[in-house]
Amino acid sequence: MKTLVRMIAIASAAAVLSADAQDFDELLADDGASTAEDAEPAEAAEDGEEAPEDPELAEGAPKKESAKTFYLLPFCRELEGQAEVLVPGVAQWRKIDEGKYYPLGSVYRTLSPVSRLRIVFGRDCEVSVRGEASFGTRPQAMGEQLRTVTLQSGTITVKVPGNLPEGLFTVAAPGFTAYNPAGESRYTYRLTGDGDEAVVRCVTKALSVKGPHFDAIAMRAANELRIVTSKDMLFTGLYGSRGDVLVRLDQGRIQIKDYGTGEVKLEDKFLDWKLSPRTAVRIHRAKPAIGEKLAVTVMTFDERGDLKNRCAFTEKTAEVNSGELGPTSKKDREELAKRAASVAEMEAEAVSDSDAEDAGSDDGEETPAAGDAGGNAADVDLGF
Repeated sequence: MKTLVRMIAIASAAAVLSADAQDFDELLADDGASTAEDAEPAEAAEDGEEAPEDPELAEGAPKKESAKTFYLLPFCRELEGQAEVLVPGVAQWRKIDEGKYYPLGSVYRTLSPVSRLRIVFGRDCEVSVRGEASFGTRPQAMGEQLRTVTLQSGTITVKVPGNLPEGLFTVAAPGFTAYNPAGESRYTYRLTGDGDEAVVRCVTKALSVKGPHFDAIAMRAANELRIVTSKDMLFTGLYGSRGDVLVRLDQGRIQIKDYGTGEVKLEDKFLDWKLSPRTAVRIHRAKPAIGEKLAVTVMTFDERGDLKNRCAFTEKTAEVNSGELGPTSKKDREELAKRAASVAEMEAEAVSDSDAEDAGSDDGEETPAAGDAGGNAADVDLGF
């Protein structure tokens, strides 16, 4: 009897220990209140302390479904080669250790072309690096179910579940934010002499990208675009690389009058532009001498480089809005120049004929010169 009791006690103790290991990720995914127990793992992560065994890797451990999307802290799942981390509040870079947790707000970098790094944020949610690259994480309140990756340099790959709820995961740079990712996406980022340049590629499923005065609503698999931003944020260039991407462009605020009631409403106007390979969008901004509202010019260009759309406005001000100014391509400008030259030639001939008539006139009456109110020679339709 005593032997049976001892066997039952040993089995119960083993089951408790196994359950504790299985529930560790649930603790990390918990968004509970900030208690003393919750604070201890964060301090350990800052010092790079070894984390308990990952339950997903535990042999034969049953998987439990968690209601939370992200772990409490990012976890280094895989590391090959050399990599370093800069944790908040520490001035020096430290070596990254595989199998350890690091606080939100940390910056990661790989140091050789053969390095590989994989940082896991939750089940099926990770950022991976091959080669030399650097990225960071934005600090979040303890337990907040939001994660933002900040681009630093090189190429990173982001993988998230296809059914990830909207607004939970973003990839940010100074000039844009990639939001609502689903599946896999890739980002190549570099600093230029006057700002930065990023190539954003939707590898699978979907992705959206927005920035000041533009919103690439829905990129699909294999779609790619290039974004160039000046250091002062006064210029943004969008350039099509692969596939067709629908970009919604800001065209300022306009007034719409209801003639039945006489009521005037203010609405924000947008232009939907299909950004295809070799097409472009250029957004120029200017700071006013007084006030904070920017003056903005938005232009679109086709694959030949011809201007197709143009609009100028002041932010959130209906009184200052040019509306659609229409295309003025190189071909159109050449045609207008030819018409202007033809008109000038006709005017010169009319003036010459008028002078000849004045010289040969016997009655001394004046003949209206071309271009005067009484003349007809200058009444030529220019076609615009």
